[in-house]
Amino acid sequence: MTKQILVIDDEELITKSLVLALEKSGYEVLVAKRCDEALAMAEAIDFDLIVSDIRMPGVDGIETVRRILDLMTKRGVKQAPRIFMTGYADQVAEEGAKTLKPKAYILKPFDLIEFLTEVKKALGE
Repeated sequence: MTKQILVIDDEELITKSLVLALEKSGYEVLVAKRCDEALAMAEAIDFDLIVSDIRMPGVDGIETVRRILDLMTKRGVKQAPRIFMTGYADQVAEEGAKTLKPKAYILKPFDLIEFLTEVKKALGE
């Protein structure tokens, strides 16, 4: 069964690169640019992994993932592992992200091969 990954990021260039790399590796990828889009998808789909940028307009990635995890709990499905990405080394954001126990915290720009390695680890592959 193909693993489903939710990518949450408002930067189109980043999402295109991630989708291409992930699909090439055999994953099904859905993209959300904002919190409301991500939540709508999470109401209907049990994702195997969530990859989220931290800094986004409106609701940030940390709060978005927190809401998705709450939704998954309410729906009675297992919480998906998560990976956070950011282009800004921000200790406050990193600490906030760590409260959600991510499998990885990746600084942009990053190498796609290293990113895929983190994805496989997060999925237990």
